[in-house]
Amino acid sequence: MADLFERFRNNLNKYKRMGLNPLSLATGCAVKVDLIDTVYPALEKLKDKLRENNIEVMPREDTDIFVSRESEVIKRVINGGEFDADRAVSLIQVNQETAGNPEKFANFLLKIYTSVKTRRRLVVGKGHSIVTTNPKAEVGVLDLIKLDGKALNSYTLANNDTIQIVDPLDDPGSQMQVDVGISNSLNDLFTKGAFQELRMIPVADAPDPELKETLMRNFESFSKRYGVELLQDIQPQTGTLMIGATVIGKSDHELPVFYSRVDENMEILVTRPVGELTPINVHMWLLTVPELLETLEERGITLQRVEEAKKRALDYMTKPNFATAKVIYEHLPEFGKEFDPKAHIAMTTDVTGPGIFVIKEFADKASVDVELYNVPVIDREINEFATENFIIPNSTAGTNGAIVMFASRKVIDDVAQSLSRAGLEPSVIGRVIGKGNGTVYVKREVCKLIHRENILKYFKVKDPQA
Repeated sequence: MADLFERFRNNLNKYKRMGLNPLSLATGCAVKVDLIDTVYPALEKLKDKLRENNIEVMPREDTDIFVSRESEVIKRVINGGEFDADRAVSLIQVNQETAGNPEKFANFLLKIYTSVKTRRRLVVGKGHSIVTTNPKAEVGVLDLIKLDGKALNSYTLANNDTIQIVDPLDDPGSQMQVDVGISNSLNDLFTKGAFQELRMIPVADAPDPELKETLMRNFESFSKRYGVELLQDIQPQTGTLMIGATVIGKSDHELPVFYSRVDENMEILVTRPVGELTPINVHMWLLTVPELLETLEERGITLQRVEEAKKRALDYMTKPNFATAKVIYEHLPEFGKEFDPKAHIAMTTDVTGPGIFVIKEFADKASVDVELYNVPVIDREINEFATENFIIPNSTAGTNGAIVMFASRKVIDDVAQSLSRAGLEPSVIGRVIGKGNGTVYVKREVCKLIHRENILKYFKVKDPQA
């Protein structure tokens, strides 16, 4: 136990020397700028100004999606540049003050997006925003795509996800940190059943050149292990720790974005338990505030149990979800063919930074009301402990998270069998009640996993005894 505390203190000091404090920023996707309180209000403010500059930001989707073209040239610009691009995938890193103020965040986005000089209409198909504790490390990284030539019978998908810390007990230059960062970005493609012709442009930054080189070698290792083509381009120079990637892939099937076809005959399946970030954060805080361990043990939860839950979470997070991508692909129509509710998945997303709130977002997209029976997590008691003790505000949040699917009962059964054969832990967590305004009915137990009012206010408690 003493060795564990010493290793944690050493690593904590190492991160602090980088200007990164694991105690003020939760791990993984929890460092995202808040969608509900900051990003969505900022984009609403910007809509008209961006349109005046021939720029459109697409509604929230897991990934940018467009019909493939014969020529797709990709170029990265940082804080602006000149390129005749049609599409953009953006990574925005802002300090805590900007991240907490929709007006300031909107101004920063406007500056970054209008800094691209293009003679074409620019569509920002996917944006990702994270928070830094360093006020001088704000940056806008845009991966631009120029499209020419005839349209092909496939879709191209592009996405960026970038994180800062996965496990504070692990070295910042470990292979695990990079594996999680890339897998997290790929997951948004896999969610749509896209795994063909995969390419990645790393996002790697660090306070010292040696660590940055180590991170880049780890990207090369991932590329060779999983057959993802590595594209080299410029990197941000903020001097802060950044680990992620812009990933590009293709699919010759239609994609599970059949929002108008979601109806009361459909159920909701999740591929495995959610909330990977919780055991990692609980473990970190037990080492930071040892008094918490007594409170935990009073509930019959040992440190060893937390460590086992953390190990399980890291195992989920480090492995790219290729098997799930292939199962989704197999339950989609071929390119240009019609959707069949008896054979195909209608709608998918993954459970990451916003946690189970993604169900609300996608219920809105499909204009349906849904009922959640349960939310499977890695260890229910540990997650409830984390919420009650304000260790993590949303203990359903994850990184490289589980994937949620909406489909008919027959399709859900077929998918569940395929996922089980692939070693996953699928479970049906709810159903579609019918067309509506996106209301999500939950049992009261779900509220024990979330103490953020800006999320809970969108859920409606529906207990049988109520």
